[in-house]
Amino acid sequence: MNLPNLLSLFRFFLTAFFVVSIVYDRYVLGLLLFVLQSVSDMLDGFLARVMRQKTPLGAYLDPMADKVMLASSYIVLLYKELVPLWLVLIVLLRDVVITLGFWVLVRVSPDRRPQPSLISKMTTVFQMVTVVLILWPGTRSLGYFFFYSTAALCILSGLQYIFIGCNALSRREIV
Repeated sequence: MNLPNLLSLFRFFLTAFFVVSIVYDRYVLGLLLFVLQSVSDMLDGFLARVMRQKTPLGAYLDPMADKVMLASSYIVLLYKELVPLWLVLIVLLRDVVITLGFWVLVRVSPDRRPQPSLISKMTTVFQMVTVVLILWPGTRSLGYFFFYSTAALCILSGLQYIFIGCNALSRREIV
């Protein structure tokens, strides 16, 4: 098990503590845990490239850790009535579409893996920034503005992946 993969596992582990901290109104602790998770997300991919430690396990762990982290965050923030239902549904629907699309494409071409697009990476950053702004004392109103930006990017990147997936399936390859 290499360091980048351990960081991805660490993100899974921290997600449970983040959720509990938010449920019990420990927003500053939740914020710190979420920022730590977000930094570990940036670090694991960077370290995998720099240390030349990209692995098939890491190719699955990293995006799954992201999805679990972000889905859990948005669900618990919805539970605490800090984000609207429509935003959570958009975030979750995008993740379901991407995950199912990835599963189908891997079944069709098991030897090839799709790479995250720039729009997808931007979406993840906006999702993270939205959570941080909602939890950071005094910035919640700015977080509300980010609801719309995050939703728009989720829809755009989800549609992009649907388009890429349909093209790949029609050619029986992954772009």
